[in-house]
Amino acid sequence: MNTSDVSEQNNDELSDVSSVSPLSDFVFSLFWIALGSLIMLASWQMDRLEGQGSSLYTAPGSYPGLLGGILLILGVLLAVRSFKAGGHRLGQLNLNISNIHRTSFLRVGVFLVFALIYCVGFMGRSWMPFWLATFLFVTTFIFLFNWQAITSQGRTKKILVSAISMGVGTSFLVSYVFQELFLVRLP
Repeated sequence: MNTSDVSEQNNDELSDVSSVSPLSDFVFSLFWIALGSLIMLASWQMDRLEGQGSSLYTAPGSYPGLLGGILLILGVLLAVRSFKAGGHRLGQLNLNISNIHRTSFLRVGVFLVFALIYCVGFMGRSWMPFWLATFLFVTTFIFLFNWQAITSQGRTKKILVSAISMGVGTSFLVSYVFQELFLVRLP
């Protein structure tokens, strides 16, 4: 297989990714509708702090509820658009997954595992300070998701230095903003 065959194959795979079918729009609209509804429900069930003189507009759940409502509305609009294009016909669902989609699913899965480790493993424990957990998460995340560039181009030192500097910067900036500007005590 020569270079032009590879580039044509990559272009074909990219064109498949860029054109979203009405069916996938419909399926994901159901996801956004469900997520928006759950966020709105959870925010409505939050304590409104009425006993402390808080109004409805200053309640802790008002902003998440607003975002959940926006997700719900956008999900409904996406469902209407995909329904008009025939996306509601779930019998046409094709479960064949291309290599590029398989790679994308794998990357999302790895991200979700890392995010879960960060939130539950590091942040859910009092033995690790917030700044250290954030540094480890950001540095490892950047290094891991640049692994293809590291192995194919041999840029290990450059990417490692970049990942460490971004980890330090993010850890410092987030810690500073929350503790000094928002006055939130971090673990």
